[in-house]
Amino acid sequence: MNIISDFVTSLKSSKRVITGVLTVIMMFAYEYFGLEEKGVSRESVNNIVITIVAVILGDSIRGVNPDKGQSPD
Repeated sequence: MNIISDFVTSLKSSKRVITGVLTVIMMFAYEYFGLEEKGVSRESVNNIVITIVAVILGDSIRGVNPDKGQSPD
């Protein structure tokens, strides 16, 4: 049971899982709400997802907040 708990904990903090879930949610919302009929193109949704992915992955490489991860003096 401890292995499953550790696995779920690691999934919660995984940037790849977060990006995958956001992509699925955005594409589901596009189809479910019929955003194409409301003037939102699939390319626009793809661009939003790509931007989100870039921010998440960029934060993994170099934090957006320069104070992140530094201990207070």
